[in-house]
Amino acid sequence: MKYVVYQASRKGGRPYNEDRVAYAYTSEALLMVLCDGMGGHNQGDVASQLTVQVITGLFQSRAKPTLNDLGAFLLDGIYAAHDAINEYAMRKRMPDPPRTTCVACVVQRGMACWAHVGDSRLYHFSRRVLLSRTRDHSAVQQLVDEGMLAEEHMGVHPDRNKLYNSVGGYMLPDIDLEQPVKLQEGDVLLLCTDGLWPELTPAEMLSTLRAYPLERAVKHMMDHAEFRAGQYGDNLSVVALRFGEERFDQDELVLGDDLGLDGFTTQLRRLGAKGRQDDVATDSDIDRAVAEIRAALDKYGNKP
Repeated sequence: MKYVVYQASRKGGRPYNEDRVAYAYTSEALLMVLCDGMGGHNQGDVASQLTVQVITGLFQSRAKPTLNDLGAFLLDGIYAAHDAINEYAMRKRMPDPPRTTCVACVVQRGMACWAHVGDSRLYHFSRRVLLSRTRDHSAVQQLVDEGMLAEEHMGVHPDRNKLYNSVGGYMLPDIDLEQPVKLQEGDVLLLCTDGLWPELTPAEMLSTLRAYPLERAVKHMMDHAEFRAGQYGDNLSVVALRFGEERFDQDELVLGDDLGLDGFTTQLRRLGAKGRQDDVATDSDIDRAVAEIRAALDKYGNKP
């Protein structure tokens, strides 16, 4: 399976970054996952980091080297992350559990399957058109669906940060799961947080992806989004895949087949770290979080 994959995360105009992004892979399967800790709740960065770690850990446990059921894996991973966040909140005696958005995608044998919670998005592009994107679990998405708001105005609407679905919290997440789709040569799957998508139209994303190799295209998109958002822009993160061969300068590329038989890469932070000494989690905090992750994996990881 040939592909190119690239990830990046920036804090934008915020003092710290609550986004987390990662991919993990075997010789025959790839997982991409991206989360945006919800800033209106305490320790959103912990929720996003736990979610990324639980889902990637479950992938490493189950992909031997392929997954038996792509959809079941995504559902189990997100629910396991939800449990891990709530267990962390209970151990810390937090009055309100932290919350995060999540979008995760697995690619295996030329098929892609994805699931999401919240307003972090996945875009599926062919070489020429946008084929699909996830639908946000937000108040403004409901306005668009009801014909009361134009899609291009979603990013500037005053209620754009009002989400009704999250990983972590008192209610189980309502997970949108896409049926597996067959990828064609040159297709791009782009996962991004809401620091990026409000600033760029799908047409701008597609034209950039057509003009440049994947890594350079993602950097250009993030540069433009960061510039347009200005000094108060949100965290912005992307993990993207181009399926098949990239027809650009090969000296700039890292192909999926060259990544080795299996591996894992991520952009995480120390749990609770927000750039201020009094916010840095202690070793015992991290130990407890790791214990919760292991408990979640013990609970879900051995299921077929």
